[in-house]
Amino acid sequence: MKTYRGYEFKRAVVIGIHKICSDLGLRPVEVRWDAGAQTACINKSGSVILANVKDDAVLTQGDLMRYVGMAVHELLHWMYTDFDAVHSAYAHGQYIAQLHNALEDAWIEGKGIKAGLTGNIEELLSALINGMVAEGLAYKSRRGEAIDWSDPVQYPFVLAVYGRKHAKIKVPLALGLEPIFAEAVKRLNTCGNSWDTLEVAKWVFDQLNNVNTKPEDEPVQPPINPTPPSDDEGEDGDGGEGDDENGSGGDSEQPTGGDQGGDAPTPKPDPAKPPTKDGETVKAREVEPTANPPEGAGSGGSYSTDDVMRKGYHTRADNPRTFPIDF
Repeated sequence: MKTYRGYEFKRAVVIGIHKICSDLGLRPVEVRWDAGAQTACINKSGSVILANVKDDAVLTQGDLMRYVGMAVHELLHWMYTDFDAVHSAYAHGQYIAQLHNALEDAWIEGKGIKAGLTGNIEELLSALINGMVAEGLAYKSRRGEAIDWSDPVQYPFVLAVYGRKHAKIKVPLALGLEPIFAEAVKRLNTCGNSWDTLEVAKWVFDQLNNVNTKPEDEPVQPPINPTPPSDDEGEDGDGGEGDDENGSGGDSEQPTGGDQGGDAPTPKPDPAKPPTKDGETVKAREVEPTANPPEGAGSGGSYSTDDVMRKGYHTRADNPRTFPIDF
């Protein structure tokens, strides 16, 4: 099993990011390693932030695949997202902004997969979202409580998973969410830009606030019990089977109910609840891919990217080359 020291790992990630930018004809970006970061992000100026790792940490190819997957995701924002629309979304409140982020994430990843921007882009992005979902399904609080998937705090994240056709592990849907999310994905597939995805996000928010007036007998999607990936193989990333327009869709592989291999039946999720209560909107969970490094490896060390940074402006190629990202 190939391993990397932290300083080697960071150098490989940064060089990989600049290679991807160059091969896709994108303007170069600046990469910053932040000890306090948990979520990968990029701004309209092209500054990418990733969670720092210690220089002497030992990381695996699975860790590298996760970070490169996050880097690809952020570069898809750099390629497709209108950051003015993202800024405008926050004017409508944090919850709508997270709904928009969820839909935008599914939209850009679908476009990137459909375009085949890298030889293994679907594998990378599938592994990234599957790993996030597996962690969410396995999560237990210090009090031993699992995530309450009927809590509206979780709905933007659930939508972010539902909207990705390449997400092979799904999270449970609270009763009443299925018709809303299915229609949202249908509308997402007609979107041409980030302003269009914002309109879908506002529509979803309005529907969620009327969710209790809708029938509660729609099909319920229970979770799959995920198998944690081994360190030497990375997260599960077997890719998908084709794509509809823009690559998003709620019609990907989903369980439809019944037992999941155990003795007890899968519990029936509670009815969905509106994200507003007494005129106040709840604060939604973040939906961007998390950049948390492995336990014991993060928040330390230093690294300069000066040796691999190239300043200047590169125009985007009309027909970007397709290439694999090797590990």
